[in-house]
Amino acid sequence: MVDTAIDQSAFVARFEPRYLDALTDFYRNIWDPDATSESVARARTRDAAQNVVNPGEEFPTYLFLQQGRVLGHLTTIPVRLRAGGLDRAAYWLIGFMVHPQHRNGPIGFLLLKQAVRDLEITLSLTVQQATIRLLTAMGFRELGTLPNYLRPLRPGRIMSKLDPEALGLTGLSMAVRMAARAGRLPMASSVAGLAASAGLGVWVALNGRPARGGREHDGANVLGVSADALWKDCRDRLGCVAGRDSAYLRWRYDVSPAGPYRSLGVTEDGALRGLAVIRAPRANGDPRLRGIRVATLSDLVYDPVRVDVGLALLAGAERAARRLDADALMASAAHRTHGPLLRRRGFLRFGGNLHLLVRDAAGAVSEPTTLGDWWVLRGDMNADMVF
Repeated sequence: MVDTAIDQSAFVARFEPRYLDALTDFYRNIWDPDATSESVARARTRDAAQNVVNPGEEFPTYLFLQQGRVLGHLTTIPVRLRAGGLDRAAYWLIGFMVHPQHRNGPIGFLLLKQAVRDLEITLSLTVQQATIRLLTAMGFRELGTLPNYLRPLRPGRIMSKLDPEALGLTGLSMAVRMAARAGRLPMASSVAGLAASAGLGVWVALNGRPARGGREHDGANVLGVSADALWKDCRDRLGCVAGRDSAYLRWRYDVSPAGPYRSLGVTEDGALRGLAVIRAPRANGDPRLRGIRVATLSDLVYDPVRVDVGLALLAGAERAARRLDADALMASAAHRTHGPLLRRRGFLRFGGNLHLLVRDAAGAVSEPTTLGDWWVLRGDMNADMVF
């Protein structure tokens, strides 16, 4: 690739080994003080081995360099985008960052310009309005905001810590805000928690109880070879979806005992019919949550026609989240089938902030597409690392 020159000392380049030390310095300054050239090189080599678009090739990464320093960074996650019965190369744009001392200039624009010049189909999930404006100026189409859903697992603990003002929930009525304040009192939170648990239990028993017949299995083995058969069986009923075969799932989710993820599967007649991935609550979550522990439903793979399988996966995800000592289970899901399914299991919908944007320079994805056509969850583009 030819560097995009700005002046004699500043240019945009696709990563090459000669930029490793400069990239490592950027990582140390911005993200990871313990990064070393060896650790960065190992991570890039590990990812290259799982590149589903060009096996063995490093993930495309773009750098803005000036006098040997990296001042801007944009990398990607290659995926096989399944739409209309065909697979196409596509790339999630991640790690979009400009050095704090060099923002409000052209660096972000130049990084994006080079990336979309190289890559025909690019995707983004972002919460930043400035990034959305920049992406739409570069030809991305904003499809909408992923709805958020929250399943209270321990309502009493939530009520004792919930602070609507700190979370910016200004749209709540005065009565609801006063109830939340009262709920932080020990006795009131216990009573409210029992009442909420009972109410959710009745709702789920009436609306979201999985049908008998499927068997639930925990463990990393559900991300193995049997996941390939599941993916091939249901992939053309998921709308527009990034490939979720066993190679991708094992690369994306570390379900080892020391890792942050847990997986479970539902089998029927000896075949895997669905799988779910749950991320454990972060040790240091959002300070606005005041210690409320939130697990994340990172991924789901199942035939959406099989509502019974979907309900069984959600029920298993709730149990897994409780074992992780979570107070609530969070999901963000775009596909039109997910909302009704989540509500049947007692998930409460509230406003989202993750915007899905798509740029399809080749016109490969059939038009028109809406947000509800996309099988996107928080596991896509690593958007599940917040809580």
